[in-house]
Amino acid sequence: MSEKDLRKEPGQWSDEDGVFILPDEWRLSYMVSCGELSPFFRALKEEGVLMGTHCPYCGSIYCPPRSWCHDCYEDTEWVEMSGKGELIAFTKGYFATSDLVDEVPFYQGGVRLEGARYPIVCRIKLDDEEKLQPGIPMRVEFKPPEERLGRVTDYYFVLDE
Repeated sequence: MSEKDLRKEPGQWSDEDGVFILPDEWRLSYMVSCGELSPFFRALKEEGVLMGTHCPYCGSIYCPPRSWCHDCYEDTEWVEMSGKGELIAFTKGYFATSDLVDEVPFYQGGVRLEGARYPIVCRIKLDDEEKLQPGIPMRVEFKPPEERLGRVTDYYFVLDE
């Protein structure tokens, strides 16, 4: 069985499929509640800090934050993260489909912040891509206060040299 090429030119008749391909564009505008994680996004916008959560029972620290511990099922408490950590993995992106990425190509990776149990996925900005290696120290930086919106695009990581 051969694989069918699903890429078609808009405004063209497809003899193979017997269909006319119309150009189209979908745009959605909507509001999203951050719910129990609202303090994380508020701190990004208003204070320029990364917040995590801490389990008072087992001591696990989560950033990105969790409202409850995934081991103990206890409610967590908010803590400010140091903003320093270690690069776990990274990739270079050449295509973006949202306003969360305004520069193509771009780097994105997972940084495990000091004390955190899991890495947080984030943008990485750097001048020399040869320096980008798993295990290198990273630190968070924030957009200027007047540009912050309380979104994940308000912060990014740089090499902590």
